[in-house]
Amino acid sequence: MTSGTRRQSVESGDKQMPQKFIARERFEFANGAIGWRPGGQFDCLGPFAKVENCPIVGTALRRTCYATNYADTFFSIPACTRIKGKHITGYFTLENDACEFRPHTGQLP
Repeated sequence: MTSGTRRQSVESGDKQMPQKFIARERFEFANGAIGWRPGGQFDCLGPFAKVENCPIVGTALRRTCYATNYADTFFSIPACTRIKGKHITGYFTLENDACEFRPHTGQLP
């Protein structure tokens, strides 16, 4: 198994969220969020494999969020996080050069 296809499990309370993409190279966004990219010559994900201290739109919270797939549009990357033990799906987007996680409608507890 190569490092690019390895799946890691991320502990979050009593449940696990799979981290789909390896996170090797650090990148800091303008809002203080810290993104991690896979790196290498075929990195088409950018600094969204794992984003620590990521603001959650609609709340005052900042959480670690993980990309769940490659970008489905030019403006968004499917992602997930966990809030109060609940698995939240949504997407990453950039607003004024700052990464933020936008949950899907009805996802917030």
